[in-house]
Amino acid sequence: MATYRKYLFSAIFVFSCLLTSLHAEQPNGLTILLEGCLQGNPELRAAYHRWKAASTAVIHKTALADPVVNFRQNIVPVQTRTGEQTQMLTISQMLPFPGKQAAAIRLNHQMAENDRLLYEIKLRDLIVEIKKSYAEIWFLNRAIEVTEANARIVEFLAGEATANTSSASLLPVLRAQSQLAQAANDQINYAELMESEKARLKALTGLQTLKMSWFSALPEFKLSGNNEELMALALASRSEIIAAENAKKIAVTRRRLAAFENNPDFVIGYSRNMTGDRPDIGDMYLKDEGKDSYGFFVQMNLPIWGEKNRSRIDEARQKQAEADAMVDAEKVKTRAGFLKLWYGMTNRRRLHQLYSQTILPQAQKAADTAQSTFTSDKTRFPDYLEAMTTVYAVKIAALRAEADYFVSVSELEKLVGSPFELQIEEKPQ
Repeated sequence: MATYRKYLFSAIFVFSCLLTSLHAEQPNGLTILLEGCLQGNPELRAAYHRWKAASTAVIHKTALADPVVNFRQNIVPVQTRTGEQTQMLTISQMLPFPGKQAAAIRLNHQMAENDRLLYEIKLRDLIVEIKKSYAEIWFLNRAIEVTEANARIVEFLAGEATANTSSASLLPVLRAQSQLAQAANDQINYAELMESEKARLKALTGLQTLKMSWFSALPEFKLSGNNEELMALALASRSEIIAAENAKKIAVTRRRLAAFENNPDFVIGYSRNMTGDRPDIGDMYLKDEGKDSYGFFVQMNLPIWGEKNRSRIDEARQKQAEADAMVDAEKVKTRAGFLKLWYGMTNRRRLHQLYSQTILPQAQKAADTAQSTFTSDKTRFPDYLEAMTTVYAVKIAALRAEADYFVSVSELEKLVGSPFELQIEEKPQ
């Protein structure tokens, strides 16, 4: 599904974001944020080490048990006709029922795969959160610039209106001052939100400082498929579905292992009894006197308690049924979530295009006309102030729509489980 660079996944979402940054005015901004996340996010590091620990644990969890050595020294030796039985040595090795160890190895590999998928999901979610913070900081930065520019214009108009008391009523002056106060409040609000979002982004990336030049532009997307194609892609490649299918494999393997528990395990070994001096019975010679006895032995457990064995298998069967249901549940959630995100994204795209291509140009045209009229006729001050106020509100709404569209595409990418082809959208001439 994904390739890995150094000791971290270079997940497909990272590549999509890196490609995205190539279309921005500052191509290194998003890249630096993503690299900071890969290297500095503690939750991501924890998920990575959990996966690697599960991978390395396969060896020691599935290897044969260590041999057992047993040495016994008799405090009171037992006299036999061939000599004293003073010491005894046994060496044994436990051997699982044939096929049981292979099933255990398969299970642990599947468990390690589950941790790998959890790491990939964590990485994907962090990438999306970084992109959302990136879009929010871009919006707030641009909103502050627009608010400052609007405040300068309103301040100039307020000064003009106050100076020309013969041609301006008190109401427009008060309205201009009210607009100045509102602009000052907006600047404070945006600045506070900016600091909050910066703190969140620093926590996500592990970076200590952020440069505003990194947030100069948002990429523009061109989706490469319709909703049916993307729905099929989501059902095929979404990480949560793949994790649920892996959990289903784990349940099948556990059920197989439960069946193996009904079969005996074996112990094979070697034993030796150390024989000392024989009893003093004169010069009589006894065959094999003083000779150690040795031999091999085999042990096995007897899983004879049928109720326990049946209960173990029944539990594994129910767990398998649960895993099957969870796969279906994830697919149902994916379908429902996709449709919600898809229509939300298309609505935000229409809104973004409406503002950028229709509403904002018309509002700016009206403001230019009002400015021209005000230049020649100072009594038209209220019209010009109204037009500038409208342009300001439309610019903020247009920025919000563009940021929201970017976020919607990122969330749709997250659900689909695979990046879209990122391109510069062709703008109408």
